[in-house]
Amino acid sequence: MSMKSLDDENQQDAVTPATLLLNSPILLSNWKSNKTVATSISDEGNKDDSSLVSLTGRHLSQKHELLTLFSDDPTKIHLRFNDIIYFLRDEKAMGTNNDNKIGFFRSYRGQAEQWKILPLALQWSNALIEAGKPILLQNELTGGLLSVIDDTLTVKNFHLNIDSSDDLADMVGTNYGREQVWLLDAVHTPPNPCYSSRPYMTGCHLYFPKRHDIIINQDPFENRSRRTFSAGQRPIIGGKGELSTLPVGMQERVIVEEVLGALLGLDGNYISFDVDDGIYRISEKKIDDNIAQLVDRILPTASDYVKVNAFVSSHLGGFEHGRIGHALCGAIDTLLQDYMNFITQLDDKVGSDEGLSLSALWGDVQSCVRTITILNKVVKVAAIHKGGAQLNALETLREAYLGDDNARVLFRFLLDRASTPYFDMLRGWIQDGTLKDPFSEFMVQESGNMKSQDFCYNLGDGSVDQWSSWYSLKDEHVLNLMKSGNELAGIDGSNMDLAMKIVTTGKYWNATSLCKHRDNRAAQLSSLSSKDGKGDLLSALSYGMGAAEMSRYVDREYEMSSRVLLNIFMRDYRTLDVLAFMKRYFLLDQGDFFVHFLDMAEDELLQEMSKVSRGRVQNWMAVSIQMSGGAGGEEGSPYDFEGPNDTVIDDIASNLTGAFATDSLISHLDALHSGGIDDTEPKTPSRHAYGGASKGLQGMEAFMLDFRTVPFPLSLILSRHSIANYQLMFRHLFFAKHVERRLVGTWLDHQVIKEYQSLRKDLGRTYFLRQRMLHFSQNFVYYILFEVIEPNWLSLKEQLQRKDSENEEQEYSGVECKTVDDVLRKHSEFVQKTLSECLLANRDLIRILTKLMTTCLLFTDQMKLFMETTQIQHEQNKIATESRQKRNRKMYEGLSAAREKKMTDSIKAAQEQRRLQKQRQVEKLQRELNTESYKRMITRFEQVFNSNLSEFMTQLMSDSNSHAHTHLQNLCVRLDYNGFVTRSMNIA
Repeated sequence: MSMKSLDDENQQDAVTPATLLLNSPILLSNWKSNKTVATSISDEGNKDDSSLVSLTGRHLSQKHELLTLFSDDPTKIHLRFNDIIYFLRDEKAMGTNNDNKIGFFRSYRGQAEQWKILPLALQWSNALIEAGKPILLQNELTGGLLSVIDDTLTVKNFHLNIDSSDDLADMVGTNYGREQVWLLDAVHTPPNPCYSSRPYMTGCHLYFPKRHDIIINQDPFENRSRRTFSAGQRPIIGGKGELSTLPVGMQERVIVEEVLGALLGLDGNYISFDVDDGIYRISEKKIDDNIAQLVDRILPTASDYVKVNAFVSSHLGGFEHGRIGHALCGAIDTLLQDYMNFITQLDDKVGSDEGLSLSALWGDVQSCVRTITILNKVVKVAAIHKGGAQLNALETLREAYLGDDNARVLFRFLLDRASTPYFDMLRGWIQDGTLKDPFSEFMVQESGNMKSQDFCYNLGDGSVDQWSSWYSLKDEHVLNLMKSGNELAGIDGSNMDLAMKIVTTGKYWNATSLCKHRDNRAAQLSSLSSKDGKGDLLSALSYGMGAAEMSRYVDREYEMSSRVLLNIFMRDYRTLDVLAFMKRYFLLDQGDFFVHFLDMAEDELLQEMSKVSRGRVQNWMAVSIQMSGGAGGEEGSPYDFEGPNDTVIDDIASNLTGAFATDSLISHLDALHSGGIDDTEPKTPSRHAYGGASKGLQGMEAFMLDFRTVPFPLSLILSRHSIANYQLMFRHLFFAKHVERRLVGTWLDHQVIKEYQSLRKDLGRTYFLRQRMLHFSQNFVYYILFEVIEPNWLSLKEQLQRKDSENEEQEYSGVECKTVDDVLRKHSEFVQKTLSECLLANRDLIRILTKLMTTCLLFTDQMKLFMETTQIQHEQNKIATESRQKRNRKMYEGLSAAREKKMTDSIKAAQEQRRLQKQRQVEKLQRELNTESYKRMITRFEQVFNSNLSEFMTQLMSDSNSHAHTHLQNLCVRLDYNGFVTRSMNIA
């Protein structure tokens, strides 16, 4: 039974890395077989198909072996003896049934599922439980102990009558055996052999009160006889008498041998270890005062040695203490071996002719007293820490011994040896992204086993967060050495501290390994590190190096990983061309694509969503892309070169698809802007335009572009969040251009009516209103395309452009971007700035703008209905027919005079009939235009449009002045270049 070295009773409550936590996964293994409890499905055809458990696990931390500790007390954090707990798996608790079988029978947690953790020694009662410590599990319903028979778990009843002075370990041999003793092991830690818990093999025997009992049978779990001796009756080799009756010289010889034994961690006849106080005491009080004083000076060193040795013995056998803890124990054990050799040499002097006096012994041990004392302080500090936190604790302790040369050498040795595993992990991490940290000791932790497809946005929202939190920093394991080097970490011009540079370096290497289309030339960049004469720094990386030296090494590896990944990202995956592709289609830079697509799909998209044929829309979109020039790279792009990465743009284009949003754009914006848009306001064009609760969403309002999938690493820049922003801008711009297209169609219809000169006066207000709407719509679209998107794109392109644009085959070297994160940040700034300047980030402006756009749409709908009602287009078709007949008169030249006269009369009669019909049409139009309903309609549209435009311009000018937004000022000038709007509407 392993016991942790303690110097007082209170330290039993000290939380160590091995202390078990509630609500954490563990393995439950049997002490006898070292097998773990695992789930097995009953083959007996139970009607509920209950999940039974058996002792068949291989201690591999597989899913069917993992159990979760749970307590009804939500305030409990750590597990203690005599606690009542549950073992959970898949929301079911392990319990017993009527046949005393063990399994996960139900989700309900009653007494059958409650287990009380009993200690094997009464002095452990209410102590914290550490991983690997033997326990008993008593079922609260039956009172029996969890047992195993032929790998089958059951509950076996025992009648335990334990006196408070007895030790439960004494009951093991008479009432139960190894089959009832269990271990709670930490996940991913291999089991220890049974002999690792034997006190005399672990060096912890001094902490057992009954260590002097003579056990005839060496196996305490076999039911055989044993002979023990009560206190004061243990066997004595050579006999024991009163020292006070001996001469002083004989007393000194006896005490010297006893003290030497104590310095080696042994009990003697007169000097023994007190378990309760954790120190050595001399039982004989009536001895010479000088001898007693010297013994009192030496024994603290012996006590410290026992504590240090117990710490090393108990921690070396526990994997949960980690590799750094093992390395520290190994370093301490090396010093203890030297100490034991030294004490052995002193013991040889006792039997020599020269002998060894107690005063000479005190003088000789002075060389190691300081070392043992410091080691005792070291183990006290190290016992409650793990990993990098343990190294930091030792570093803090070292500062308390400044000026002590011996302590400086000692701590240097301990820290160099203990930090070796840490710097091995650090070296592998920053060299190639290898993270081997099975016991959670390193400063970097992985959020999950992510692969390249985990960064594809279509697998879920938040891939940007996935990239930033793929690997995170554990502050408690960041070395103080790295914190002191933070002021030196920015020598390359970045503001990133040293610890974050280390995390980012390994993340870049891991991201590089996930890139499938990378060019071998990019990978070869890392080989340059072996040619610059600094390769020896790799092996020189150690705890002894200074902060400046470590910072230089990390900066060098950080720069190399950044260059490799950035070269792959920008050159091999043609990121700039991919962004140009996004601008072409998502931001409607390809104007003929929009025209071709709406020519084919407009009628379909004007239907409600339930009636839209998505297959036809998708087919028309694909045809429109092909007609508009396909997915070729941007003209003059420096990345347009032949190679295996030419397929990247093709892959992006082939994954482009049409999609339909489930919510209206205004609902999406409501979610973006805090407070949303008030739903209690009356029915407005805003709700009509982008869909509202009272009207089904139309295809034109819901249509957007999307991708089926995006390959890594392009999914970093085209993340779900980024694509959602592009879709917002697409829907906003798509609808604005649709409104412009409809108004242009109305303008074409009005050109037909302009032939009727007499109607110009009656249609004056209509023409004027249409022109104002068209002016607003065209200038707003122009503002978005040429005063927002284009300048922002040119700025982004300039920032992402390589320095040497003529030599695209060489390594990418950006003008402003040195890392992939720089590229992502620049692109994010571009997207956010474009969103803001398109008014999508301004709640008030977008609300008014949507009303204006819908007013224009409603006006075009009314004009289309007016044209259909008056059948003007039909009359124009007749006129066109007559024109064709006139042009074809020459066909009849050469005919007979009678035939020609007949044809001429027929044409004149048709012309006269057409003149009369045209006159009737004009009269009909005049009557329609002079009706009160038409006048009210135009007046109402004028009022609504003027009101909305006035509100929009007022808000626009207010925001542009108060927030000094130049883009809003540009829009004000474009919409009101001559001041007519502000003067006519009395806008200040």
